[in-house]
Amino acid sequence: MAKLELFPVVVPFEYDFRISRHSKREQPLLIVAYTKDGVTGYGETAENAYYQVQLRDLVALLQGVQEFIEQTSFTDPDIWWTQLKHALHEKCKPHSHLLHFALCAMDMALWDWYARKHQKPLYRCWCDKPEPRPDTDYTIGIDKPEVMLQKIQAHPWPVYKIKVGTKEDIQLLTTIRKHTDARIRIDANAGWSLDQLRTYYPLCRQLQIECIEQPLPAAENALLDGFPVDPALPLMADESCVTEQDVIACASYFQGINIKLTKCGGITPALRMIRQARALQLQIMIGSMNESIVGTSAAAHLLPLVDEADLDGPLLLKAPIANGISYENGKIQYADAPGSGVELLPAIYEYLIPDKIS
Repeated sequence: MAKLELFPVVVPFEYDFRISRHSKREQPLLIVAYTKDGVTGYGETAENAYYQVQLRDLVALLQGVQEFIEQTSFTDPDIWWTQLKHALHEKCKPHSHLLHFALCAMDMALWDWYARKHQKPLYRCWCDKPEPRPDTDYTIGIDKPEVMLQKIQAHPWPVYKIKVGTKEDIQLLTTIRKHTDARIRIDANAGWSLDQLRTYYPLCRQLQIECIEQPLPAAENALLDGFPVDPALPLMADESCVTEQDVIACASYFQGINIKLTKCGGITPALRMIRQARALQLQIMIGSMNESIVGTSAAAHLLPLVDEADLDGPLLLKAPIANGISYENGKIQYADAPGSGVELLPAIYEYLIPDKIS
């Protein structure tokens, strides 16, 4: 019989994390550990206000299916995601994002367990070689221009993701470009209007911005129909591309998609989304929702399959709660261990919040 353990934690950010729609100082996360036959696999999911997913609800949902998880034999990667989805769906409200967030944690843990059980690194479950792997960006949240520049100077990096969505966006980007030759991509988090996009787009080309992520709200995808896009400055879907059902629709309005394991439901659907996107000739980014090293390590094993990486969550968080991947000037190095290479640190117990989920 298997054992499922839940570790709800709240981890502080190094800096306040501000995007176009909110600011936060800490990130609630749920780490799961699935143990069977003496082997433990780890997974993770994150609380997210935009998708109306709270940590207490994630814990309650997984506790509600804990007996099923511990008594079911999950041995086939081709079917365990469906098994989990059916079990969780019965406990979820219709159309709730909670389902996919919880699925992510368990699917990730099972893939990690499966790879460890077979004594191979996680990437070997879907590709033979760990290369090539794109560099990950380092995110600079919205702040005063001088503070954003200080963050860039404090964290030299080959590629930055700059959060935008204020009235001073172009002035800000112009200032940043004067102070760095690094690659820059920007993310509006659905904070622009179509008029702003039309105004800012040619200026972004002049500033050598390499992509614009989610300029408009997801409900306004159709406004992008016919928008003149330079191949050197693609539009990337994030909030518009949540699950695998969104990929085909996004191909009509965007040149790329940002796949995040937490919002799509884990590694299993992410692999299907990658195949879909390749068939549609879309650029592919693997992103994150400020997960710790646990979830980010698993996501990093998809890097050989994609074009871009936004996997800097552990760099933005102040406290390490696990070992796993490591970073070196934008490059992600895998741990020399089977599975995702994750091992929890004793520090995780400092951030446990059982009082907040009871």
